[in-house]
Amino acid sequence: MRTVAGTAVRRFGAPLVALWLGLALAASQAWAGRLEEVRERGAVRCAVSTGVAGFSVRGGDGRWRGFDVDYCRAVAAAVLGDSERVAFVSGTTDEALTLLADGTVDVVSRSATVTLSRLAGRGLEAVGISLFDGQSFMTKRALRIRTLHQMAGLGVCFQSGTTAQDNLAEHFAMQKIAIRPVPKGPLREMIDAYLTGECDIITTDASALAAIRVMYMPRPEDHVILRQRISKEPLGPLVRKGDDSWREITRWTLNTLIEAEELGVSRQTVADRLTSDSPRVRRLLGVTPGIGRPLGLDDQWARRVIAQVGHYGELFDTNIGLSSPLRMERGLNELWTRGGLLFALPLR
Repeated sequence: MRTVAGTAVRRFGAPLVALWLGLALAASQAWAGRLEEVRERGAVRCAVSTGVAGFSVRGGDGRWRGFDVDYCRAVAAAVLGDSERVAFVSGTTDEALTLLADGTVDVVSRSATVTLSRLAGRGLEAVGISLFDGQSFMTKRALRIRTLHQMAGLGVCFQSGTTAQDNLAEHFAMQKIAIRPVPKGPLREMIDAYLTGECDIITTDASALAAIRVMYMPRPEDHVILRQRISKEPLGPLVRKGDDSWREITRWTLNTLIEAEELGVSRQTVADRLTSDSPRVRRLLGVTPGIGRPLGLDDQWARRVIAQVGHYGELFDTNIGLSSPLRMERGLNELWTRGGLLFALPLR
């Protein structure tokens, strides 16, 4: 039987094949490098926001909490066996992406929309979509605004230099609705302009508006977030391109959170489900061997994720859902079996 290497030698010559094999070996070593670095360091370095209610907030006790934070803890549980072994780095979106691109952090888990420029332009890769969001509007309930057409002539605050600015201009131009744009800089500047009446409306991602209402409005109940969305804002964890082994671990950690909810395996029931007859449950929990080998992990990695952090629905409900101060509905972030877009890739 002819081998691939033997065929290559005859066709291209030994020097070229040696170069090809050397590059392949170097690439494989680079792919495995991130996982080994994390293990040697003993902690996952995760970039999060500077403080967004429900997503990533550092409490007075120094502990980080939130939906994005819990994803980082799930990765640590999978790789290091302990969900607490995470070193959080907070910053703006641009700062976080820069730290990821230069290898300072291992993963970005914050409200960062997955876009062409961020992936192809910065050399990053999306692990998956953890939250399907969209740009919306928050206004004072007393104004009784319910539709976009009712915004004609009103001041709309947004952060300049963001996708919100482009979305706003494009959408209202297409709808032929004349608003009064009020560009602002940092988030706090935009919020202050809204509170002082410089503008009547704030626009950004709906999830961010829910956090702003809880964190910064003296009486959150006096402000309403409209149901209309004028853009697609798929949010999800990001890793650096080229760290292929690490990318797969972070990708399948997210899928595990979703798969566990699909199968009804929660933080409370994971131990009882070890005796399940379901092949999917047995694979997920490592009862049937093999789930860890392709990732360079042991077969109990997904079981640890669920036992220490929970499944997707638990993370959503506790941090940003109806059981949280943000009271966000699942909407598009419901499982596909319930009319949403969440769909776990098969763990087999």
